[in-house]
Amino acid sequence: MKNYSSDGYLSIEKLINEHGGRGKNEAETRHKIIDVVLHDFLAWPKNRVSVEEYINPGYADYILKKEDGSDLIFVEAKKEGVYFELPVPYDISETSCYLSIKKLASDSNIKSAMQQVRNYCFDTGCEYACITNGHEWIFFKTFEKGKRWDDIQALVIRGLDFFTKEYTKSVNSLSFVAITEHASLNSLLSTSLPKDRNIYYPKEKIPSYSHKINSNSLAQYLRPLAKYYFGVISDNDADFMDKCYVSRREYKATLEGMHDLIQDSLTPYFEEYGVQQLDDTGKGGLLGGKLAKNIRKGRKGEVLVLFGGKGAGKSTFIKRLLHHNPPRWLRDHSVSSIVDLLQVPEKREVVRERVWGDLVSSLDADGLLDSSRDSLLSGLFSDRYEVAKRQDLAGLGKDSDSYNVKLNELVAKWKDDKLYCAKRLTDYWAEVGKGVVVVVDNTDQYSSEIQDYCFTSAQEISNLLDCVVVISMREERFYDSKIHGVLDAFQNSGFHISSPDPSEVFKKRLAYTNSILNDANKRYEHAGVVDDEIARKCMTYLKILSDQFSDFGSPLTKFLRACSHGDTRLSLDLFRSFLLSGYTNVDEMIAVGRWSFKIHQVIKPVMTPNRYFYDEGLSDIPNIFQLRSNRLTSHFTALRILRKLSKGADGNNFSYYSLAELKHYFFEKFGMVEDFEKNLDVLLKHSFVEANNRIDSYTQDVDSVKITNYGLYMIRDLAYYFAYLDVICTDCGFFDQQVSNYLVSAAKNEYSLFTRGERLERIKVRLDRVEKLIDYMSREESREKEVYNLSMSSEDMFTFKMHKNFEVEKGQVLKSARRQESKR
Repeated sequence: MKNYSSDGYLSIEKLINEHGGRGKNEAETRHKIIDVVLHDFLAWPKNRVSVEEYINPGYADYILKKEDGSDLIFVEAKKEGVYFELPVPYDISETSCYLSIKKLASDSNIKSAMQQVRNYCFDTGCEYACITNGHEWIFFKTFEKGKRWDDIQALVIRGLDFFTKEYTKSVNSLSFVAITEHASLNSLLSTSLPKDRNIYYPKEKIPSYSHKINSNSLAQYLRPLAKYYFGVISDNDADFMDKCYVSRREYKATLEGMHDLIQDSLTPYFEEYGVQQLDDTGKGGLLGGKLAKNIRKGRKGEVLVLFGGKGAGKSTFIKRLLHHNPPRWLRDHSVSSIVDLLQVPEKREVVRERVWGDLVSSLDADGLLDSSRDSLLSGLFSDRYEVAKRQDLAGLGKDSDSYNVKLNELVAKWKDDKLYCAKRLTDYWAEVGKGVVVVVDNTDQYSSEIQDYCFTSAQEISNLLDCVVVISMREERFYDSKIHGVLDAFQNSGFHISSPDPSEVFKKRLAYTNSILNDANKRYEHAGVVDDEIARKCMTYLKILSDQFSDFGSPLTKFLRACSHGDTRLSLDLFRSFLLSGYTNVDEMIAVGRWSFKIHQVIKPVMTPNRYFYDEGLSDIPNIFQLRSNRLTSHFTALRILRKLSKGADGNNFSYYSLAELKHYFFEKFGMVEDFEKNLDVLLKHSFVEANNRIDSYTQDVDSVKITNYGLYMIRDLAYYFAYLDVICTDCGFFDQQVSNYLVSAAKNEYSLFTRGERLERIKVRLDRVEKLIDYMSREESREKEVYNLSMSSEDMFTFKMHKNFEVEKGQVLKSARRQESKR
């Protein structure tokens, strides 16, 4: 689209500032407002605009012309004092909307103006028209085959600030170039497909939406323990590493009685590059053997890549392999340096300084750089010293001050030369029979450009030091660099590591945390807990949670396994949210000493752990029913993508589906290209689906995708649970203002009941609003079934399962609430 100059934007700003009143006559309104919008802002050339042209039975104010001179749009201008009475906006920030002509024509000024300009259009056969008083603008079609005219939707611009607040939309929709070269009016005002409808968001009307929840009595004591022992294992905590490291990296997850192998394994794309699946035996496996072989045989300058998905445990594996439990030969014949870039800013010069600085620091394990000047000159810096004696120091007396000052300057300069120091330290270790292993870790946090730089830095280290370098990368980052040519010469070895069994991770860490709490000195040191009773409560709570991970059918286990999809880091994050959530009923659990979790007792604490209301932007679990586009959007697009990918799956082998075919299907069937792309982006980012090259967002480089266990869990279970629907309902956008208003009122009522501690009544409100939500969703799905001519039985509809599930859960939830109420 043409770039419109800042002059046009400034002209509208000036117009808004100078013409806020409504006192101009029609001629002034046209000259001072409408002309500025049409010519200065929307760039309509004056030779394509006819003014005061006679059309029986009167004069048309403006006619915007096609290139051949025929009529394109009739514009009927009224003086600014002629008010257009519009329905009040749902949201005060709304600057434009779509309304039916039937609703608009309830105002007499609008009705008469529309009828007048429509008569002109009929006389010439013009399809499009606009009425304006300079401030409000209404664009509409004058006729459409097979449609009652008053059912047609009109684009309503509520005020001049639309042109500044929605600058891009206004230019891309109504400018001269947009309309004449890109036929924007056809898509803007067409009603052949389901029309743009106003979207209403309940959360915009709920004052307490950001209210925090902090009622977990043990959270303050468990928080420091959770942060440390349910996070990344520290490199200097040997005991924690030894007792909590999990090497078992293939496991089964149960979904509705079906056993599915977690698909955190090597993708077909990377098999083509000779990347090997790494079996982690706890002793380094293939990678440890490869490192040992390289050093033993004196192979020079090789870069090995350790691939793995998000949170697969690449860093922990490397720390254990090289620092905590190295194979014996490797331990005796190598010195290792792990350069961790996790907290390093994304700047080349900063990355380079950290890489070489950390490399030198770790290679100088014997403290050679801190030794005396004479030791450095006879040892580490001997080569440069010999050259300096013939050059920089020549002619200076060895005992003179000038000689010593110059030599000190040279030594300081050599120490600052990190590349030189690294090379000399590598030579030092070679002389005592030890090879150097360098690891460049946590590069996958960076943009593609900086990750490419990290990879070339790894090659530079390998070539300069004649050593083996391991760089950890996510597969999708490697793919991105490969297709852009940065890694065209890559022929070195690659290994893929799968994520560990999350149940084993949790059981080990919970047991270890309890061992800390059981030791009075350690629990005070790590959590500040002195009181034995508090420690006992914490230990009981953690033991209850640990028991869940021995039960594959536990909702907590099932939920965390599915939602993390092989991302151990995310799994730990979700668990911390649950552990510390204000919604977790710790006091009752401890009093009973055991607990059988229901799914609703898991979903809300994880999805919105410390807020009363859910916000997708602040949660690790997305809202699958969210409307993600302003035009041609549906609550069911994401579920339809998942359903399409899940068909034909045999339980163990979910095949990749061509993205081009998938996109074509949604375009042909629904016309929702943008909605499809935005939903697929969410599905990729949250691992509901997986790209064949592991790219975790929607781009043109994604070739094919397949459903994951998380995706299966969503489409088979999570999307239909009362608790999930209850959480997301106020975060959704709705096409029905009445439904949105009801949810706002229900949310305010529920929050009031919460503050008064009326649990049972609050549950009733929540059940009622979910029932209203399902009824709304049913109407929407039935409407889309008819509009898109979808051939499906009622049992195949998503909302059929919602209704069915809700009827079962409704009784269970009420029964539980009444039982809790009776205990008070």
